[in-house]
Amino acid sequence: MQEHTNAGDRWIPEEDYQFVCARVPILCVDLLPVIAGTSRFGLIKRDTYDGDRGLNLVGGRVLLDESLVEAVDRHVDATLGSAVSVDTASLAWVGVYQYYRQPRPGELHDPRKNAVSITYAGIIEGEPRAAGEALSFHTFELSSPPAPSTFGFGQGKVAYEALTRWRQLHGA
Repeated sequence: MQEHTNAGDRWIPEEDYQFVCARVPILCVDLLPVIAGTSRFGLIKRDTYDGDRGLNLVGGRVLLDESLVEAVDRHVDATLGSAVSVDTASLAWVGVYQYYRQPRPGELHDPRKNAVSITYAGIIEGEPRAAGEALSFHTFELSSPPAPSTFGFGQGKVAYEALTRWRQLHGA
């Protein structure tokens, strides 16, 4: 896991991680990145599960003693490259979302783990380059998001709520 999360030696061995995932929810952060100086936002395309691929927010697990903002910064760096930075003053809290291992009607699903994600929308600056788990980075007009069916893990619901929150705060 270290190779695509920039966790270094702060991450735990895969066998231990699987043991933990089988017993407790995993805390995560997600970000809907809004491109500085534009009316556009970005999403990564990544592998999901069962060989599928979909559009996703940028994010992942929070490390021990890592603040939520530090986790957002780390995941942006690991996924969009070191040339990209987050304007942390712009971070807008969107909500708390739970992903279930077993599918539930109308709920988010990730068969790998039960995760709880603190989700934000915020401005990124710099030139994004897909890295780590990101296969590619795509931008969209704030007013024209992709169809919910194009998202992985059911994140279309989360992205649409993040866009609504961003528009409420910024009149975009």
